[in-house]
Amino acid sequence: MKVLSLIVPSYNSERFLDKGIPSFLHPEVIDKLDVIIVNDGSGDATPEVAKKYCDSYPGSIRLINQENKGHGGALNTGCAAAVGKYLKVIDADDWVETENLPEFIRLLESCESDVVLTHHHTIDISTGEVKKWKSYPAEFGRGYTLEEVMGQWKNFDRSLTFHGITYKTEFYHRCGIQLSEHVFYEDHEFATFPCCMAEQVTPFDLFIYEYRIGDVQQSVSDENQLKRIGHTETVLRRLVAEYHKLTLVPSDAGRDYVCMKAQGLLMSYLTTVLLVNPDKKQGREMAQQMMAFFRAELPGAYEKAKKQYAIFRMLNCLHVSRKTFEAVLHSKAYNRLRKNHDFE
Repeated sequence: MKVLSLIVPSYNSERFLDKGIPSFLHPEVIDKLDVIIVNDGSGDATPEVAKKYCDSYPGSIRLINQENKGHGGALNTGCAAAVGKYLKVIDADDWVETENLPEFIRLLESCESDVVLTHHHTIDISTGEVKKWKSYPAEFGRGYTLEEVMGQWKNFDRSLTFHGITYKTEFYHRCGIQLSEHVFYEDHEFATFPCCMAEQVTPFDLFIYEYRIGDVQQSVSDENQLKRIGHTETVLRRLVAEYHKLTLVPSDAGRDYVCMKAQGLLMSYLTTVLLVNPDKKQGREMAQQMMAFFRAELPGAYEKAKKQYAIFRMLNCLHVSRKTFEAVLHSKAYNRLRKNHDFE
């Protein structure tokens, strides 16, 4: 039986696959892996590189070719094809902690939770900095209800991400999730739906995902986030629309979870339009419109964001850049500003 499906969405990824795919090839567990490389209409040698691994590991690695549908479309195809007990997505330019795979597989074999959380690293290719992103539950290896998770949000939130989440495949399929196609940042959808419907979440004290950052061509760079700000708007509106459909969520905790995830993406949006956008007036207008939308459609997220919005708007008027802001983000002055003023 396949224990874990690893979905690798790949678009023009020939230069990365020889780094990522070998990290899966631990001899103790390769027979328990279902690696699905989804070639999303690449124009380079991605399918040829992938086929090399498929030929070497025919029972564990397979290739699906499709016309370009974007990252979300590739995830939809790969997740639908998954046959492992659990599924996890590893982007083509990332990799996994190979030495931790045997323990991860062993834990998954005995786990029945809808969602499993693990730690991840970010590796900055421009500076070499490696940063740990961990969860800090009271106890690893036990199941938590979503109510418990929301009650201890700061203990879990760093793993409730695209890079930290592993879904039980049957649960994911049953929820019928279809991620947005041809847009960037739909990974926020993946980390929100169907996680908000989970009855049980289990964190493991393991580093699995190795997330490569620091490439100016990545979607998370400031330049690309600004260029693709319309994509962020699309995903934000999708999160809000899906929130209003959540009539089958087991509890209010599921709706609170969506609200929290939407608020997190909203803050990223506000940072981009107010601090990254060189057109300060345009940024203020965009931010005001989005905040008005949230105030009307998702007031819980609006309430959580409004103080930081007021600070960002003030910094925008002072022409403070994101880089300067981040330099003082954790300063005592900034923390006093947030604590002592009730911004509206």
